[in-house]
Amino acid sequence: MKKKLFLIVGSLGAGGSERVYWLLSQYFNKEEYDVSVVFLNGSNRCYSTDIEGVKFIDLKTIRASRSFFKLYNLFKVEKPYAVFSTTDHINILIAMIACFIKLPHLIARASNNPKQMREFYGFKARFFNFFSKFLFFKFDFIVCQSEEMRQSIAKLYSISLGKLIVIHNPVNQSCILKDHRSISGLKRLVVVSRLSREKGLFRLLDVIKSLPQNYVLTIIGDGPLMNVLKAQVSTNDLESRVFFTGNINNVALKISQHDLLVLSSFTEGFPNVVLESLSVGVPVVTFRVGGVDELIKEGFNGFVAEQNDVVKLKRQIIRACNQTWEHDKIKADIINRFALDKIGQAYETLLLR
Repeated sequence: MKKKLFLIVGSLGAGGSERVYWLLSQYFNKEEYDVSVVFLNGSNRCYSTDIEGVKFIDLKTIRASRSFFKLYNLFKVEKPYAVFSTTDHINILIAMIACFIKLPHLIARASNNPKQMREFYGFKARFFNFFSKFLFFKFDFIVCQSEEMRQSIAKLYSISLGKLIVIHNPVNQSCILKDHRSISGLKRLVVVSRLSREKGLFRLLDVIKSLPQNYVLTIIGDGPLMNVLKAQVSTNDLESRVFFTGNINNVALKISQHDLLVLSSFTEGFPNVVLESLSVGVPVVTFRVGGVDELIKEGFNGFVAEQNDVVKLKRQIIRACNQTWEHDKIKADIINRFALDKIGQAYETLLLR
């Protein structure tokens, strides 16, 4: 009989955690495992549910606070061999359910560096930190996306390092590769992001305003700050240089049509967009934020500026846009380090420990 694996996410929206588990669902050996992706909110789907050998279960509960009994009953009936959860609110929910029902293998994936989250979000982050500290003991292992995150969680939650396992996020291989052609001397920058406060887009727009006129920016994504950001673009007369696409389907292809991806976030776990950009050979300039030290090789595939050093970020953008990059080698390096089969095997190994 196949062993049942459940991967629990909030939705199938465009978030990084959702993308990681959606990819992982396709990795596990379907002859050995019966794989299901369980999500609370099916109203916004950016990822296909038409994948051979993977079941998708929409609880239609929308919020974690309303999902306890549906998940409890699902686990009681289906008796999963292993449950993987991700993001703070889902991890807390699954840990609470595990207090009432035995789950043979219970693995959480931490989605953010709690130290960075506390510094940026204040009370909201401390609220989740409090519950995480007292409930994370229910998990057999906690997957951390970087060594920096591992050390932060160990210190803040007083968890043994042996229970904290570093497994990076996977990248999906594709045939897309940035070409070397330039368009009319333009320096084409791209951002892929949820348009929310922690992504630091207001300070990036200030940088764009101070750059020469041939630097243009495409912002891919949607979020609560869309209209406010558009107003800032208008106020600063940047309409001819900053373009909003909203959410799009083929993000990798769109990135490959640009010269540089910029990450301006205040907090990240292990930014999937950096992985995606490097996987099509497009270099990255970023503030120093969770996980980038394990992605960026200075001068080879991008540059890192210290957090809040906007002047340095600007200089690094100019430097990157005037440097010759070996796009094929950037792509090969990131695939070699973060291919789905390598990352998926690391997750599967946790079930054997």
